[in-house]
Amino acid sequence: MTSPPPPWQGVAIGPPLAGGPLVDPDDPLAAEPAVETFTQAISHDLRAPLRAIEGYAQALVEDFGECLPPEAHEFVRRIRQARRTAEERVEALVGLTRVGRGALQASPIDLAPLARRILADLARAEPARRVATRVADGLPVVGDPALLGIALENLLTNAWKFTRGVPSPLISVGSTRADRSAIISVCDNGVGFDMRHAHRLGVPFQRLHASEAFEGLGMGLASARRIVERHGGRLWAESAPGEGATFHMSLPAGSVP
Repeated sequence: MTSPPPPWQGVAIGPPLAGGPLVDPDDPLAAEPAVETFTQAISHDLRAPLRAIEGYAQALVEDFGECLPPEAHEFVRRIRQARRTAEERVEALVGLTRVGRGALQASPIDLAPLARRILADLARAEPARRVATRVADGLPVVGDPALLGIALENLLTNAWKFTRGVPSPLISVGSTRADRSAIISVCDNGVGFDMRHAHRLGVPFQRLHASEAFEGLGMGLASARRIVERHGGRLWAESAPGEGATFHMSLPAGSVP
């Protein structure tokens, strides 16, 4: 299946209806621009307290470290980790709100060379891994090259991440046409997920896998989702536990040169 699912399935908000646009009640960034203003204010107001927490934790270890039992050192480590996590989440929220700002600089773009370059960069970052990749020739769309690059990189990075531990990892990128849309599909044979929880994908900080097993905040899909929606498209997924996942994004179709 590559055609967009009904509005209540997948990771995307459905298309506008006669009664008004659908709003995902789980998306804390759905009510813009008020949320953007709130996020910027929170980011500004939290930076100083977060720095103070780190400073006091460091001072505690430096000044009293020899007196602290091992359990206390572990508590300090957890405090510092919690501080880092809070800071990462604030920065991720700020970055996500920026995706929704500014005019789209739309132009014809072939996503195939971009996909190959992203996969090559991922391979260079982890030279010990051997991941087979397949990218179709010619993935023409019309959109903002910078934003679509972010969306594609997020999808491919997720595919790369969730194929860790697979005996013969494979990532493929292809395209089909549906009316005037191009459906770009990123497929992997990784750990997959239960489609009963697909509605949580693309929502900031919602994850389907334990953070101990796979790093991340769930912001990559949230960012990709918002970018695709800014182009008038949708992002949705197909998967099953242990059988990999395929993410589809519908975008304005381009023409092959």
